[in-house]
Amino acid sequence: MLNCVIFLAAGAPVMALSSGVFDNRRAVEGARSAARTHVAQTNLAQVASVPTNSPQTTSVQASPGKKRVPHDIEALDEVALLQAYIRANTSNPPGNEAPGATFFARVFEQYGVDYRIIESAPGRANVWARITGGDEPGILLLHHMDVVPADAARWQHPPFAGIIADDYLHGRGSLDNKSAGIFHLTTFLELHAAGEPLRRDVVFLAVADEEAGGQLGVGWLLENRPQLFAGIGAVLNEGGRGERLASKIRFAVETTQKLPLWLAVEASGETGHGAVPKTETAPKRLLEALGRFNDLGFQPRLLPVTQQYLQAIAADLPEPWRTRFKEPKKLIASARQMAELHHYDERLFALLTNTCTVTRLTGSHKINVLPPKASAEIDCRLLPDEDPRRVEQLIAEKLLGEDEDEGVNIRRLLSFGPGHSPTDHWLYRALEGVLAQAYPKAAVLPKLNAGFTDSHFFRERGIAAYGFTPVILTREEGAGVHGENERISLINIKLGRSLTRAILREVVF
Repeated sequence: MLNCVIFLAAGAPVMALSSGVFDNRRAVEGARSAARTHVAQTNLAQVASVPTNSPQTTSVQASPGKKRVPHDIEALDEVALLQAYIRANTSNPPGNEAPGATFFARVFEQYGVDYRIIESAPGRANVWARITGGDEPGILLLHHMDVVPADAARWQHPPFAGIIADDYLHGRGSLDNKSAGIFHLTTFLELHAAGEPLRRDVVFLAVADEEAGGQLGVGWLLENRPQLFAGIGAVLNEGGRGERLASKIRFAVETTQKLPLWLAVEASGETGHGAVPKTETAPKRLLEALGRFNDLGFQPRLLPVTQQYLQAIAADLPEPWRTRFKEPKKLIASARQMAELHHYDERLFALLTNTCTVTRLTGSHKINVLPPKASAEIDCRLLPDEDPRRVEQLIAEKLLGEDEDEGVNIRRLLSFGPGHSPTDHWLYRALEGVLAQAYPKAAVLPKLNAGFTDSHFFRERGIAAYGFTPVILTREEGAGVHGENERISLINIKLGRSLTRAILREVVF
């Protein structure tokens, strides 16, 4: 049976799920009040303070003698928690999740939760905790602690200060992926404090290294600590969210994702002084190779999950896209319309074709030195029915040229195979049900993710994983992910906690 009330402000019911509309005025005022209140909460500030030199631990479990179950988890301030979490700089590169792990350790210790910190390498921390329930397959609440770097000079507010301004919390990770971590944390603490019997186990997992491929996070844990995942039947991770277009809302749940193929191209050549040119230098060879890397001949393709998504959102779009998305097969058959789509919405364009982009170039350390090596990195994202080996061979043929330049070497950095999670699954049905109760007029749709997440590790092992963070973003707000001035509205922080609570209650009680 669905949980019937969502709480936006701490402990205060704001709406019935069946109403479908949040009281934005009251929600904003509640969020503002919470933001003001957290300043005076010295106990939370003590929990949230993160030292720069965190202890190097491989496995830690809270002492049972230190357990203390609070009386009012509802009063825990999710805005203040997210501020503190953002202030723990976990940029990757260089890769150091220990400050984030220390944050969670202090919260868990204050609220009497047994936990473990597992390091895959020095500073590369992962945090795990479990609530034991009944015999039904368990649910894993997964998010990553690492964030992409941020150039403070290009931000309106310092990216790791957690500043609240204009009803938004600003900071790197506010959307990707620390807000989800706080939604998972508060729900986990509520279930732990309630002490009620659960139908299934609930596991909290905050991981390292997702932004660099996850080999020191989920990948390492599955290989080296498989017992942590015993009995898990589904994963709730990132990858989908609510989307607001004009006055309409839709929810996208990520069920599959494009396949990454990351390649490094390295050219070798003669060294010397820049004032005395050589005939075969590394930069020259690299530029010639990249000059051959142009049209790879990728043809757009329409997967069933993408066709369903485009046709569902068509009515919310302006012309000509309303008409074109109703018949997407005609859209992909027109090179002109595909080019126009690329300009209109590059994310939707990416759902219809393979893409390969040169993202990094390196060469000499000094302007007047000819380096022995020059390199580039290529980020390819392939449709899930593509064969990465075919694309890698195609790229190699382009880069090496007809003469197969021996001074150019190509190396695979990352690649993995396809995976898909079904919509006929208890977790997906719970997402559908809770969202339909809260927003009866909003569609809930499976979606292909143009990027990739740690969900693929589980899908490869036959465990269903669904990407969904319960926030509702405009296109402008979503652009902050990996961009400048990343931010999340105070309303969305409250909404995310409330919907996460409702989703978890639906599957554990």
